[in-house]
Amino acid sequence: MSTASALDELERRYLHDIFAELCAIESPSGRERACAERIARELEGLGIEVREDDAGPAAGADCGNLLARIGVGEGPCILLCAHMDTVPPQAPIAPVLREGFWENANEGILGADNKVAVAVLLALARHLHRDGAGSSRRGATAGGRMDIELLFTVGEERMLAGARAFERSRLRSQLGYVFDHAAPIGQLVVSSPTYHRVQATFRGKAAHAGVRPQEGRSAILAAARAVADMRLGRIDAHTTANVGTIAGGSAINVVPERCAIVAEVRSQSEQQSERVVSEMLDCVHEAANLPECECDVDVTVERMF
Repeated sequence: MSTASALDELERRYLHDIFAELCAIESPSGRERACAERIARELEGLGIEVREDDAGPAAGADCGNLLARIGVGEGPCILLCAHMDTVPPQAPIAPVLREGFWENANEGILGADNKVAVAVLLALARHLHRDGAGSSRRGATAGGRMDIELLFTVGEERMLAGARAFERSRLRSQLGYVFDHAAPIGQLVVSSPTYHRVQATFRGKAAHAGVRPQEGRSAILAAARAVADMRLGRIDAHTTANVGTIAGGSAINVVPERCAIVAEVRSQSEQQSERVVSEMLDCVHEAANLPECECDVDVTVERMF
């Protein structure tokens, strides 16, 4: 085996090992600290300084975003970004390699979103450390030097909370890539949707469901009618809508006096996003005013990005 082949095999083995190790570290949004410490330890072991910002409280996380820079501080610089958090695991994470693919041995997420990108960036850092950080390689200018900024964010699954709280003036880079897209390698996302978050809380009247149900006003019924009337899923080629959570009620024998739904609308067209949000609000208010519901409703709409 040639030296180059041996190095390639070592890098592949490292990539597999660090990916599995990162996946095994549970890091749902808000609890990224252990993952962040592992990333920092790996980079600092290569002599790369890692700085943590103070975005944690704003992002609802137990740590901030991590920023590391590889290079000599001269010439062009490019940003490479991945996020440390995952959706909540529904089972213990036990990474296992089966027929060439990684999966969780248990019935739950693996956490490849976005640990696979984190692992690749750490492998890149090792590769550049081996070859000499800041050494000449193809970049923005032929034969020039290019520095690399690595940004690891928190709270991505909470509507980009960590990225929104990050102080962009800390970056030298004018160009960057965020590795977080479930598509064939080589495809790029070059625009961002308008994203609205809609929350509606229905307030009815509690009553004993087995004795005086007619005296109650069911907030769950109102919420269900509202959701049933909404256009959800793929609205058009550029627009989606979803009701993600619904919660309410207190006991099986009580007409529920409260129920809340949380929905989202995404669209490449700002105007279309606003139209779909307006339709959702119409459904909410019409359901609350139905004779069989007669609920009050509080609605908040946030344009997240």
